[in-house]
Amino acid sequence: MAVKRFQISVSDDKLSWISERVKSSLIIPDVSHPEGKEWDHGVPAGQLKDLVDYWRTSYDWRKVEKRLNETFHMFTVKIEEGDERLDVHFVHHRSKRSDAIPLLFVHGWPGSFLEVEGLLSRLVDPEDPKAQAFQLVAPSIPGFAFSSPASRAGFTIKSIASVFKKLMTDILEYASFIAQGGDWGAGIVHCLDAEYPNICLGAHINFVQAFGPPSPTQDPLVFLYVVLGWFTPDEKRRMARMQNWFNEELGYAFIQGTKPQTISYALLDSPIGMLAWIYDKLHILVGPEFVWEKEVVITWAMIYLISENAGHARLYKENMQVAGQTPVVGKAVAFGVSAFAYDTAFIPKWWAQASVAKNITMWKEHHDGGHYPTLECPALFAQDIQEFVGSISAAQRTVLTNAGRIVSRTDSV
Repeated sequence: MAVKRFQISVSDDKLSWISERVKSSLIIPDVSHPEGKEWDHGVPAGQLKDLVDYWRTSYDWRKVEKRLNETFHMFTVKIEEGDERLDVHFVHHRSKRSDAIPLLFVHGWPGSFLEVEGLLSRLVDPEDPKAQAFQLVAPSIPGFAFSSPASRAGFTIKSIASVFKKLMTDILEYASFIAQGGDWGAGIVHCLDAEYPNICLGAHINFVQAFGPPSPTQDPLVFLYVVLGWFTPDEKRRMARMQNWFNEELGYAFIQGTKPQTISYALLDSPIGMLAWIYDKLHILVGPEFVWEKEVVITWAMIYLISENAGHARLYKENMQVAGQTPVVGKAVAFGVSAFAYDTAFIPKWWAQASVAKNITMWKEHHDGGHYPTLECPALFAQDIQEFVGSISAAQRTVLTNAGRIVSRTDSV
């Protein structure tokens, strides 16, 4: 399949439509809330008004678009998966280092390929010559950003994992690679490791969760620990945050997981609706010290608006019932975890070894950061990925290094 260079170029008509909708948008009044409870009903009207005022008076998409085109080396390629023929958008930054290894970075919702920006300078050609370098690939999930959506129902994270495996091996000709993911990206990476352990030789995730307790027959002691609640104080705090997320913040997932087409009519037809829908989750998914820049929040919403499809919501419909069916990753594959204090998914390492991956070679529990470490603490996160590579066996690191060195017909990509 022919790989094509890609530049973002939103039409003037589309920008004009978005601008007019923003200018004429209605921000309905909120009710008064006790101090500390301002977000209980959703994005406070005052906060949304500040964002909308900035969008109306100061936000310049063409300036943002130019910066994104200068920052990211982007491409598209057609990939077949079952009956689907998808246009897959991806970022690909090649390292100058001879020891660079292929790394697949997979985003989630409400993120996009933009999340990889904080890793480009730190991982592709790191300043420290002793630090691990990477051939960095960051695709857009089908239906997100500039990747076309599936045309039929039933396109699951297993299907997405297959598409990304084809991108890495068939298109870019990396015979083996490692993968990193958070949010839905963690589920896709988990699938890659479980389905293609001889190709995806390692997985690092920053969103570790289990779908129910471990098997009482296969892991009786771990099952007992979970049932008895045998957790440390810090583990209890992290799991309480996860439980609060399930109890108070998961409404969006059930809406997208049941009627993705219906909610997408509203979101794709209302720039302010999309902005509020996304910002409601961005706000709570980060550590208390992190402040979202207005331009960043609006740009994230813009990436969804210009996609013009329901794929971002349909991801929940297709996968909420099957996400827990991915097999436990076996002992042959290295698995790494970075758990950030203010994220919303966590289980202890001993539970993860029973329910997620048997060979956890690297485990870090950080006391800062949240769901978006590439924005909140990119240097720390890059170090974690490099440390994970160090935990992979020397033999497999050699295989990965050789895979990254291959000079092929796609060398210019």
